[in-house]
Amino acid sequence: MKFLRNSFVLLLTCGSIISYHSFSQEGSYPEVDMVSDRIRLSYVNPSRCIQLLQLYGVRVDTALGPIDRSKLPVVVALPETKFHETIPDHEKVFPQTETDPINELLLFYDSADPVSAGKIRKIVNQYIDLPARKIMIEAMVLEISSASLEELGVEWDFNSGKEGVSGGNFVNQKLDGANDSLILGKIKYPSAGSAQLDATLTNVFNEFNIRLQALVEEGSAQILSRPSVLTLDNRMAYINVSEKIPIANTKFVKDYVSAVDFRDVSAGIELAVRPRISRGGDEVSLQINASVSARVPGKDTNVLGKDEILLASAPTLSIREVKTYARIANDTPFIVGGLIAKDSEQTSQKVPFIGDIPFLGKLFQSNNEKGQKREVIIVITPSVLPEDSAVHASMPNDDDLFDQFGNRLFRDAYRIRAEDTFDLRYLTENQSLQKLQKVADRIVQDHAKYGMIYPYQKFADGSIPGEDALVRRQIYEVLKRQEASAILDSEKLIFFKSDDEGGAGFKVQFLAKYLKENAPFVLTENGDGRAVGLCFRLTRTSTEAEELLMEPVPEIKIVDCLNEEIWRKLLLQSNAQKNGETQKQVIFLRHQKDLERLKTAILMKKIISLNASDYILKLKNFTRGRLLRMPSIREEDVELIDADVATCFYHSELYYSALRESLRKDFVAFRQALSGTDYEAFLR
Repeated sequence: MKFLRNSFVLLLTCGSIISYHSFSQEGSYPEVDMVSDRIRLSYVNPSRCIQLLQLYGVRVDTALGPIDRSKLPVVVALPETKFHETIPDHEKVFPQTETDPINELLLFYDSADPVSAGKIRKIVNQYIDLPARKIMIEAMVLEISSASLEELGVEWDFNSGKEGVSGGNFVNQKLDGANDSLILGKIKYPSAGSAQLDATLTNVFNEFNIRLQALVEEGSAQILSRPSVLTLDNRMAYINVSEKIPIANTKFVKDYVSAVDFRDVSAGIELAVRPRISRGGDEVSLQINASVSARVPGKDTNVLGKDEILLASAPTLSIREVKTYARIANDTPFIVGGLIAKDSEQTSQKVPFIGDIPFLGKLFQSNNEKGQKREVIIVITPSVLPEDSAVHASMPNDDDLFDQFGNRLFRDAYRIRAEDTFDLRYLTENQSLQKLQKVADRIVQDHAKYGMIYPYQKFADGSIPGEDALVRRQIYEVLKRQEASAILDSEKLIFFKSDDEGGAGFKVQFLAKYLKENAPFVLTENGDGRAVGLCFRLTRTSTEAEELLMEPVPEIKIVDCLNEEIWRKLLLQSNAQKNGETQKQVIFLRHQKDLERLKTAILMKKIISLNASDYILKLKNFTRGRLLRMPSIREEDVELIDADVATCFYHSELYYSALRESLRKDFVAFRQALSGTDYEAFLR
């Protein structure tokens, strides 16, 4: 197989590769240049991965002796460490910690045959080390209470002599006008406004008014809990929403308490679910264990001591449990159990003394029976989350509540919203780009060191040429909406100025002071048709020490810039990379609006630094729902203008032009790198 054409500078060494120079002894190993790679496993256990590799015919070995160089490639699982506990018992011992990564394999192969090692990586990455699908389990526990209160009461009133009754009754006549009527007994009824039957009969036997009242009340449904949990395919999710109820244990000796201790019992909701997703993701099989326990009102067991003194009480718990298996469609709610419990309580009320009279006393009594039938219904909804979408059921809505600002001891953070991301399907779903990405992944799989070499790294692992410009523009939009640059003081912006006379090579120059002296039009609202250009030449790859130190020092020039169209052309032409020239980044300032853009570019640089540029400048990582670490800015802070700020300034305005230029240049470079190699066939 032809090796990749070395048309670009290749790295001869890699941090994860160790070279073992062969040695020749009589009857010993043949001369090979053996190298090793670490394969980090993301999902599968190393021992299980080793077993599966053997099924594919891959040679595996143990870490008990030297590797036989005549039988390369070979895979070895890293030895387990005894200094690793998933959840250690800190009360007994604080364990020593192993800092070396676990869940890794060692791959040994001949440096002259890297493709054989690439085949093993392909087996591991594409067939063995695969992630389990994610699933959201949402449960809703409902209690439908059929509470009934049935009450029958009687109220007797003596007539007052009014309402056409001459002279009133004989008792009222003896009261000497104290009251209009005498109430012998009144049973308390529920509050006014309750649904009730109220019937009043007057002039019963010409002496009494009789009032009959009956009441029936019914309850309704109540949501006891609505927990949700994100889990993986065929992994158990456990939810426990309960409280601890203390129960006293007492010991008696001759009616006296000799000892009291307490134990706790749990009452609440426990739910254990193990989902299994079908091949197509349209069905979910569930193993469910649900339990609902609650304290039964009025059913406590009391412990009485001498003279009927209450010493302790223990509650009675009702436990309703369901264990079942189910298979349902994705995103479909279903009921796993309807469990019924019935509680009842009877109370009696009576008029003192009169209510105790045999037979007659029943007329002055009220019987109250409170009954409650509770039916617990558990509704479970499984939702299989899509693998290729950043938005799913477990993601909260876009809201400021999930941002983190104003913390004195912690970094501020902003949660990326839908309006912060561009619709880039025209780019990410481009078939030509996808084909180049697959070829790049294949090359890096066979030759791991190419993952850090241009132009392969521009396409490998889902990368897109020019995506850094798109991400910078999106960050710019976030800062612009928040008006974040307002806190920066234009008087505190600095840049470095050449100073050969002082011996240091450069000195600090405040931008505002320089503009007041040399270009005051930039401090005005509309400018005067000119612009100040700050040009930074990137010398980071230079081997000359003097050139490295001169990168932060810009070349400054005042140019004509009559309108915004010319300003954009100046930015585009000045920042374009030309063959044979040192790459440069240029800023053009016309008026106050450009100063505000410059301050925003400074914040963009800080955000990229806080979130790691290699990570955040990739489109696959700047997605809705992620937290973006934000810089903490104070008015007294002094901020430096450098080449990175200039890059952010350029991409905040001409991001599309930068994207187009990168795509054109990197597409050509990648196709040239593949020309004449065996990988070129994958492009057809």
